[in-house]
Amino acid sequence: MLDKAVSIYISLKKFVEANELIRKHGGKNRPDGAPLLDPVILIKQAEYERDSGKWKEAAELFVQANKFKEAIEIYGKRDNLDSIMEICKNLEKTKNTPEIELCAKYFKQAGHHTFAKQAYLRLGDLKALMQLHVDCQKWDEAFMLSKQNPDMENMITLPYADWLRINDRFEEA
Repeated sequence: MLDKAVSIYISLKKFVEANELIRKHGGKNRPDGAPLLDPVILIKQAEYERDSGKWKEAAELFVQANKFKEAIEIYGKRDNLDSIMEICKNLEKTKNTPEIELCAKYFKQAGHHTFAKQAYLRLGDLKALMQLHVDCQKWDEAFMLSKQNPDMENMITLPYADWLRINDRFEEA
């Protein structure tokens, strides 16, 4: 009957009580001895908090439940780049490539070159990094990257020439 009792608590939005019940009657502990919270309950609670307008609490609960995409989207909609970077730093490339790409997308949209650069470097996506440098007009970094990767030189020449033209540097263009 544990499942039914937990289900009732969840439907009543009594998440603490549901976790307490699981802990008392068959819950597991983490290696440090703290109770392991049921991810299903965490997700339901996070959805409830999100729907109630408590986005920060919702995002934190999604992170605890390892639902990083949802947390990143919540922070991204509010341009909370520091929180996205905190999540991004803890993601593993092998398991969380789509989530790191989502982080990079939000950083790029917000015009935060440094954070986006870190995300692309974590992914090892040099083409996306070059496109970031070009889009943000970080020409020194773009040329440095093209020297290390000559096959990407064609990604920079025309955009740089256009930039020179727009900035009245016709001879260089």
